[in-house]
Amino acid sequence: MINSSISKKQVFIILIYIAINSLFIYKYGLRTPFSPIAIFVVYLLVIITSIYLFKKFSSFLSEITYKRLTWFALTLVIACIGFLIYKIDPLSVRVDRWSAVSYFLDALFQSKYPYAAHTHVSTTNFPSPFPIWYVINLPFYLLGDMGYGLIFFLFLYLYAIKMVFNSYKYVFMSILLLVLSPAYWWEVLVRSDSLSNGILVFAILLLIYKKKFTIEKQFILMIVLCGIIACTRLSAVIPVVLFLFRPYIGLNLKMKILFPIGIIVFMLLCFAPFIFWDTNTWVFFERNPFMSQTSVGNVYILIAMVALGIYVSFRWKNLIDFNYFTAIFIFIFISLSQLSLIFNNPESFSFTTDSNVDISYFTLSLPYLIVYFTTFFEDNYQSEKTDYQNLV
Repeated sequence: MINSSISKKQVFIILIYIAINSLFIYKYGLRTPFSPIAIFVVYLLVIITSIYLFKKFSSFLSEITYKRLTWFALTLVIACIGFLIYKIDPLSVRVDRWSAVSYFLDALFQSKYPYAAHTHVSTTNFPSPFPIWYVINLPFYLLGDMGYGLIFFLFLYLYAIKMVFNSYKYVFMSILLLVLSPAYWWEVLVRSDSLSNGILVFAILLLIYKKKFTIEKQFILMIVLCGIIACTRLSAVIPVVLFLFRPYIGLNLKMKILFPIGIIVFMLLCFAPFIFWDTNTWVFFERNPFMSQTSVGNVYILIAMVALGIYVSFRWKNLIDFNYFTAIFIFIFISLSQLSLIFNNPESFSFTTDSNVDISYFTLSLPYLIVYFTTFFEDNYQSEKTDYQNLV
């Protein structure tokens, strides 16, 4: 039976989910003929009604029904994504995440130093992802549109959920929560790869959980998996640290030393072609992705988040806990980072036009929010009772 009550944790996650999507409603609702407040009220009613109806009636549907609903919903979502990719000229949007990948690969295949290739938005905007992310996105580039990656990562996200939960109910609910998320549709409209990167990390962590990989028993494999994640974006490392820090602390001294060294060596091998691209001018040290990804950091916030991250890594006990704490940690981290940018430039700050304030980073918490969200509807989910030692 489904418990009709909602816990404080569940309410908190719902509020964060609504808060993230409300930011997108407000910022981009101002560009429509409608009042953002009116849009938000309608959106809030839709969310509350959807949660209530699904909570009340979800137990009456069979697994085969959920499977059919899942594939029907997935077909509709893919059709919508395909239509938007076809209809929207990527050069018409003022978000350059897609061109940061596409123009990088253009330059690479023309034998030009790719990290010096500016995006379509500005001659001062340069590619910031790390090398492995370009390798992963190469098939979509070769297909002719980076937007195709949105479909692939949607499949990857849903497959990861099905792999761990083994329930089409959870998969269907995940699709529903994505469809009800303006933040997700913003990613689609502008062909952003931010959430896609987050989904890749999420899927790898669920793979580690499902296969019961440990640093001690699968030492080389874990170095490679962590190295792959670290060679996509700096922000991608956050969930990995929260997931692996506690078992890392439990390693013997030799493994403690060799594990991070192995990841660093993996990263150096990935960056080596660009570091040694031109040994006369050493162009890598004049233009590299670290310059973009560390340009707006705040040392005090970083110290505070490191302390909070250590606390969180010891706080979660099972997979459900991990998704809960990771969603909150990412939300707090991004919130503090954005508030820091606002306080540093209060005179020139504009929520709708300031390019330094990038609310798209909030989408990184969506995979974890949504998975925790889906567990509202099952009281006897066994993995919720799984002890930490069986995870990592």
